[in-house]
Amino acid sequence: MTKMRKMALVIVAVAGFFMATSQNSSARVLDSAAARAISTNASAQASSTAAKPCGAPEYRQLDFWVGEWRVFQASDNSPVGSSKIEIVMEQCGIKESFDAPQAGAADYVGTSYSSYDRKDGKWHQMYIDNSGSVGLYTGGPDANDMTFTCPAKAGATQKMIYRRQADGSVRQIGTLSTDGGKTWQAGYDYVYRRK
Repeated sequence: MTKMRKMALVIVAVAGFFMATSQNSSARVLDSAAARAISTNASAQASSTAAKPCGAPEYRQLDFWVGEWRVFQASDNSPVGSSKIEIVMEQCGIKESFDAPQAGAADYVGTSYSSYDRKDGKWHQMYIDNSGSVGLYTGGPDANDMTFTCPAKAGATQKMIYRRQADGSVRQIGTLSTDGGKTWQAGYDYVYRRK
């Protein structure tokens, strides 16, 4: 319990004592109103001065990805889809809503939630799509990139890199390793450009 909240509870208790012992009903109403005002004011001050749970700079390490984007293949600039990346959960997480209507026979839709976890000092991302795939990634800053890895089928490892570009775009590179990370095979290479 914060110091301000304790102080507010003491003030409310003292005001309650005076209300109970007061003989004048109008004084009791006044005391009750004053106690509520003091309690409300103290609680508001305590809330405004409390540290935000996700206020540490580590929670902002992926903010360069936040925005509304058109997504293209890096190799030939062909359109892949669109993506909306937004800060959610009182600035504790980042949500992606990805849509690729040109992705074959059916529209492809995927959503991810990413966040820094202060308990282990790492970033985590859960990605799920409308084909039933789920990826549970772990990672963090790697020089100028944000790099995540995820277990894949048959003991393979997926790696996903978010790379901030000088022009404000973001490159997302996906690779796969079947030899414990010694070598990586290309998967996808996208460029996110702001709408």
